[in-house]
Amino acid sequence: MKTIKKTISIPEEIYKEVQEFSENFSQIVKDALKEYLEKKKKEKILSMAGSLKAWEIKDGLEYEKEIREEDIKTQKARENSMY
Repeated sequence: MKTIKKTISIPEEIYKEVQEFSENFSQIVKDALKEYLEKKKKEKILSMAGSLKAWEIKDGLEYEKEIREEDIKTQKARENSMY
């Protein structure tokens, strides 16, 4: 995979807190961006699942519920790992 370099601005206190967990800031940013993309993709799928609601496809609604529960678990795990 090709790598690019970007300059970002973040609050110093966030950077210092991240450094307590890992010296590899690039990896942390990469992981955070991957997680962000996964979340956005799930949101896109969920928005499409809402349009299927009119068709009364129960499997689609069950799938939507599973994705939301998985997203909540991921969020809680991330919050717990930060503290």
